[in-house]
Amino acid sequence: MACCLKDELLCSICLSIYQDPVSFGCEHYFCRKCITEHWSRQELHGTRDCPECRRTFADPHLSPSLKLSNIVERYSAFPLDAILNAQRSSYPCKDHEKVKLFCLTDKSLVCFFCDEPALHEQHQVTTIDEAFEEIQREMKEQLATLQDSEKGHTEALQLLQRQLTETK
Repeated sequence: MACCLKDELLCSICLSIYQDPVSFGCEHYFCRKCITEHWSRQELHGTRDCPECRRTFADPHLSPSLKLSNIVERYSAFPLDAILNAQRSSYPCKDHEKVKLFCLTDKSLVCFFCDEPALHEQHQVTTIDEAFEEIQREMKEQLATLQDSEKGHTEALQLLQRQLTETK
């Protein structure tokens, strides 16, 4: 279902979530920038068409879609894909088994229904599996950094030991 919701929020020109969504006579929606660029490529022909239904317009008027802008903003603020695709688990909340989220910012488990979503609104919230992969990747990077540092310290220690031996 998340996939379907996200699909409804994608501009058919750039295939990204709408930025400043607008509509015109046929009620299809596009990013203002995308449809403007599409029409600028058609200026030689004198008509403008809808990239979805191919209906032509002599002088279409772009109308901003405030409702769609609000939906896009709310969708982008909280990763609904992660919520709706969450796997079943009895943890963290026995009452809401389908919700399995992790806040990477707070490093804590989150139940979308029990916790207040506003607490994590600006945070990076994802599924448990994605969080595990992200944390594992970060730890591998930290380990590699520490190993490089250890190697440098070991080489410096060996150099100091050689110098000490030569000095004696």
